[in-house]
Amino acid sequence: MSISARTGLFAAAIVLAAGTGSAVGQTVTVDTVQDVVDFGGAQTISDLPGPDGRVSFREAVIAANNTAGPQTIAFAIPTDDWWLVDNMAVLRIELSGPTVTGDQTTIDFTTQTEFTGDTNPDGPEVGIYGVHPNYHGTAAIGIRANDCVVRGLGFVWNRIPVVIGGGQGNRVVACQTPAVRIGDSLGPEAPSFNVIGGTNPEDGNILGNVVISCYANDNIVIGNEIGSVDIVGSQYCVHPERNRIGGPTLAERNFITDTGDLGNEGCPIDAGIEVYWARDTLIEGNCIGVTRDGTARTGSGTSGVDVGDSIDTTIRNNLIAGQRIVGVRNCADVVAGQGILLKAINEDNVGVVIEGNMIGTDATGRHGITTLHGIVVRSISGLFRVRDVRIGGVEPGQSNLIAFTERAGVAVVEPAIDTEISGNSIHSNGMLGIDLAIWNDAFLAGDGVTANDPCDTDVRGGNEQQNFPVLDLAEIVGGTLHVVGSLESRPGRQYRVEFFADSACDPSGHGEGEVFLGSTTVETDQACRAAFDVVLDAPALPGDVITATATDLLVGATSEFSACVEAAGCAVDFNGDGAVNTLDVLAFLNAWNADDHSADFNGDGTLDTRDVLAFLNAWNAGC
Repeated sequence: MSISARTGLFAAAIVLAAGTGSAVGQTVTVDTVQDVVDFGGAQTISDLPGPDGRVSFREAVIAANNTAGPQTIAFAIPTDDWWLVDNMAVLRIELSGPTVTGDQTTIDFTTQTEFTGDTNPDGPEVGIYGVHPNYHGTAAIGIRANDCVVRGLGFVWNRIPVVIGGGQGNRVVACQTPAVRIGDSLGPEAPSFNVIGGTNPEDGNILGNVVISCYANDNIVIGNEIGSVDIVGSQYCVHPERNRIGGPTLAERNFITDTGDLGNEGCPIDAGIEVYWARDTLIEGNCIGVTRDGTARTGSGTSGVDVGDSIDTTIRNNLIAGQRIVGVRNCADVVAGQGILLKAINEDNVGVVIEGNMIGTDATGRHGITTLHGIVVRSISGLFRVRDVRIGGVEPGQSNLIAFTERAGVAVVEPAIDTEISGNSIHSNGMLGIDLAIWNDAFLAGDGVTANDPCDTDVRGGNEQQNFPVLDLAEIVGGTLHVVGSLESRPGRQYRVEFFADSACDPSGHGEGEVFLGSTTVETDQACRAAFDVVLDAPALPGDVITATATDLLVGATSEFSACVEAAGCAVDFNGDGAVNTLDVLAFLNAWNADDHSADFNGDGTLDTRDVLAFLNAWNAGC
């Protein structure tokens, strides 16, 4: 399914869910925390209350299920009935929780606040306690209906607070509770077009965990603060499909705060967003592992986004940083963390697009937030691999910013052989900007630049250790960049050579690539060589270091960065005639007036008077 078609389905889900929120109908009010059912007859709303004169939560759900039309369940529990804690009404659930089967049912826990006031400033005024230990892990509130709303639920002990096991158009809003689950292994009911959160500020939830599991399709999680999100199917059920976490607007952004933990042996585990055995998942516009202002990390974890054994996953326009965790006890020497991890365990992981993200940086992109690796592509079992991956791109909005990590910006580890890394800004990382590696202790410590080999015949390592270009010359001529070099690789193949500028070379002598300058396509001859002599209309200045990568267009495999070459020349010889005089000023001003990109003299991506001042200052100083 295309992105535009999928977006239409998501929009339809919001309309479907939002359109039911105003359907109130009859109201039944819960006025006790006890879990009793003593009313008879047809067990509709008109049959309440029973002989005890009270209405329990379970009775209210049963009555709403048996009464035609939209219903609202409200709460007005007197404080003399409260137990367990003194700042909120805690409903007792003796066995498993009640299941809503009546369409257009609203469970509005915020009505308790209207009755007793704000007795719990840190959260809602109604929680749930699961009493019987045999039912721990079952639903406190089950939903198998359409167009229902759960609003304002507080803390829940010993139960999964809300499980949407079936139905469409249901919403969970304004809750502060440990978890929400959509889908289950029972099937084949497919809960779809359900929304967790919303675009209105009052709709956002504060949740420990959201799980979207088997049979759950076209669901949306937007506008929340969540510890972690799992979109997880299995080999034994229908994979969850077309689910979306976040969206293109700020109002749809989720803040994913806790990106990991330590397992029983003290080894790092878990991630902010996990996608396993899922199809056509979209993760867009979220802040993962960082504070709301994007200036600091919120937790410590192994991965911001962890994708395994899935098909067609898109990770777009997220801020991802803060992923670094050190093991303890038996794993005290393990240091883990990556902004994005792509892996294969029991099946190939196919079709991942990573574009428009900021990884390892703060919200401004100018400073780092502690992150171990930027992106890691690897296999776990060795039997399966990650295939058909695109990291970045040259179209507007596709480039990722990957910077300030402690180790590799992007690491591609065998048997991944077709990872395309294109048009990104990769800089200021502690080790290589792009590392094509074999997974071993040397990689974990940083295995350094992989040397080119004759005719690129090696088959080990990430992207089969595609050879990088060799640059012989880089010079600024008349506001353009002239680059001369060559590529030795497999014979008779086409390659895209991409060029980048950076302010300084990596200590390895090879580059990273802060500014994408442009590309050219070459074809190797039968002797495995292709030469290039390229002029780029690019924002490079004398003294910049120029690097390049090569991508095999047949399989989409990108090399590490080439060795650095310093750009020579005089930037103010704008007309390229070898002399610096007033003709260069006229040439520059003509380009500037024509909105020619070559007049972006300060390289900030914008043509304005600052470019004129920068050029005139440099011109006055001469070469």
